[in-house]
Amino acid sequence: MKPHILVIPLLASTLLSACFMSEEPRVVTGTLFARGPVAFCAPEDPPCRIGVPSGDGYVLTFEEDGNPEEVSVRFEPLTEVGGVPVYLGEAELREEGEVGWIYLVARPTNATVDGAPRFEIAMPDCADIGDEDSQRSGIVRADSKSCTVTDIAGFRAFLKETYADEFADPAWWSGDN
Repeated sequence: MKPHILVIPLLASTLLSACFMSEEPRVVTGTLFARGPVAFCAPEDPPCRIGVPSGDGYVLTFEEDGNPEEVSVRFEPLTEVGGVPVYLGEAELREEGEVGWIYLVARPTNATVDGAPRFEIAMPDCADIGDEDSQRSGIVRADSKSCTVTDIAGFRAFLKETYADEFADPAWWSGDN
C-alpha cells in the first residue's frame, strides 16, 4: 500500500508538500477542542472545513468527483508557543479498502466560522528532514513526496525542535512564509 496515494484525492491542495504518514495510527488518545463542531482552516484550501465531533476526534467531509468522502482526524497536544497550544493531528484516510494516516499540526485562533471555533492547520514538510534527524526521530523517507513515521515520540521531538520558529510565526500558519 502507498498511503500517500490516498492523500492526493482527498486533501490535494492542503497536502501538496511532502507529507508525513504512517501505515498504522500512532495517536493514542485524541483531544476534543469544543463540545460541538470546529472549523479547520488551511490557507491553501479555502473554505474552512467543519469537523464534527466523533469519539475522541472529528469527521470532516470532502467532495470528490461529486461523492462525499469522510476523513477522521484526531489531535493530541504537541507543544505551546507564545501561550498558544499547538496540536499534532493524525488524519485517517481510506480508499478502496486501504487505510493510511497523515500528520498535520493545528492551533486555535481567536475567531469563529459560523459559530464554530476556528483552528489553523498546516502540514510539516518531510523535505525538511535530514538523514541524521531521520535516524534519530524514527522517520523513514518513503519516496520524494512522503516520509513514514515509525516512532511517534521521535516524530513529536522532531516537530518541536525543527518547527519551533514556524509554530510562533503567523505567516507560516497563513501560508505567507
